[in-house]
Amino acid sequence: MVKVRVPATSANIGPGFDSMGIALGLYNYVTAEETGGAGLTIKITDSSKSFLPENENNLVYRSMKRVFDITGYKPRGLKLTLKNNIMVTRGLGSSSAGIVGGIVAANRLCGDELSMDELLKLAADIEGHPDNVTPALLGGFTVNVMTKNAIRYVKTELDDKALRFAALVPDFYLQTKKSRGVLPKSVPHGDAVYNTGHSALLTASLISGKYENIRTAVGDKLHQNYRRRLIPNMDSLFRLCYDNGALGVYLSGAGPTIIAIIEADNRAFGCSISRVLLDKMKDWKLHILSPDNIGASIIENN
Repeated sequence: MVKVRVPATSANIGPGFDSMGIALGLYNYVTAEETGGAGLTIKITDSSKSFLPENENNLVYRSMKRVFDITGYKPRGLKLTLKNNIMVTRGLGSSSAGIVGGIVAANRLCGDELSMDELLKLAADIEGHPDNVTPALLGGFTVNVMTKNAIRYVKTELDDKALRFAALVPDFYLQTKKSRGVLPKSVPHGDAVYNTGHSALLTASLISGKYENIRTAVGDKLHQNYRRRLIPNMDSLFRLCYDNGALGVYLSGAGPTIIAIIEADNRAFGCSISRVLLDKMKDWKLHILSPDNIGASIIENN
């Protein structure tokens, strides 16, 4: 039996479209056990069981099967127990957590035949892009590029004593397909140049600890403006977070979650934002999360 813990992730971080991500301290758990008999049993122990499949169509199992097919391993019966704390279709990497949890668990059952780089490439192939799966697997702040044969990345551990990530999560879903559907097929050259500079500044600032640059660095012209109409109150929530001392605010992944990067000692932020949400926007909830520098980890194996 193997139990895997996988963190939530936040991608793009403003200008880093499909290329940047951060692992956050909110976790899904995958427990996989060979039963010695035939068949598959999947049990989801949280409310997501009402809409996620408990059969061969489950993303965790489908990801595991990719590992089994590659390695030639044939489990004799499989029992999966899934605990999903990461909110589904909210822009916090729930699908990446499922993929990574599945392939890490399957790889351990196979005797760790695949290397970390092979697991990363497989996860990105399943997901279609590396910005969420890389931090989900490796932890930290990652910058990544997907090539034909590999994922090229740099991981940096973030200071969990300095930064927090305040996730404002609404009670409505936003499918990635719909969110990507509003993006144009091409953008003006000036917008591309804008994002190139801002993503470079954001990367350098997070690595160096020059957090005073973050407000400028999270500027984006590739996706957030186009997705704004899909997310009610987005502009007002950005202003609210900045008025309460946020270092930077951005749309997490494809949305609809909004994340404010705050200083860890800004204890008034949570109280102020929660009060406004309770009074005026009851369909939004605040979760203040630490960065996770570990990534997917096997927490039980016997």
